[in-house]
Amino acid sequence: MKKTLITAALVAMLGTSVMADDFDNTAMKMTAVTDNYSISVKSPKTGATEFAIGSEVASLDTTVTWKRNGDVDDYSVKAGKSMDLGLTPLYAGASAKFSFGDSFTSDTRTMDLSPYVGVAHAMGKLTPFAEVGYAWQSTQKDILDIDRDSSYVEVGASYALSERVSAKVVITEARDVDFGNPGDRNAEVGLTFKF
Repeated sequence: MKKTLITAALVAMLGTSVMADDFDNTAMKMTAVTDNYSISVKSPKTGATEFAIGSEVASLDTTVTWKRNGDVDDYSVKAGKSMDLGLTPLYAGASAKFSFGDSFTSDTRTMDLSPYVGVAHAMGKLTPFAEVGYAWQSTQKDILDIDRDSSYVEVGASYALSERVSAKVVITEARDVDFGNPGDRNAEVGLTFKF
């Protein structure tokens, strides 16, 4: 219990430094993980709250997310897979996400396809990483009309506070379809508990 309280205090301290004006949106995230499931809650600076549950379905990492912003409820279903590339510190993956809810109409519900590649290297308890990704998007109105939508650059690190608790800081910057013109910069501080 003492380690859990120290961990929560550490995340709170990290969170205050991350909530700087240099970021367009910041969030705190808490995740509980078992061998078969994960449950998380995220609270962005925007005031919305996100709840997610994840599991492996047909060998794909699948997550269902409910986002509540005032009286507006939005949902998404995401499935993807990531793999290490041989003996290198590189990894690659892809995901598909369907978004729907109060903020969407039958013409604006979206399907996003997002491949990504990154590098991560463990140095003791610390694992820094960097990742770039791309997104193609279509709407339910014409699911086969897939257009290039955006890209992103992400850097961060995770730190194992104990065998069952880890902290993670992630900074994501949105980019246009040519990886140029930096857009919103978001920061997220997370805490994961393994059961």
